[in-house]
Amino acid sequence: MSREEAGEPPVIQRRILLLLAAGLTISTIAKLVFLSERAVHEHIATLKNQTGAKNQFALGAEAAKRGWL
Repeated sequence: MSREEAGEPPVIQRRILLLLAAGLTISTIAKLVFLSERAVHEHIATLKNQTGAKNQFALGAEAAKRGWL
């Protein structure tokens, strides 16, 4: 069973979560992962929808609880 099949986010989304948890800005994250800022925002929105988080802080807490960080 792959990580995605087990409910874990893809590698790019886990990397974005780690960078958010480190306190980096969306702009900096976009540069580090070679995506546009809009694409980073879309990945974050997908993660928030997947976890039911209402904001980025809640997303970080949920990601930690699920062992994604």
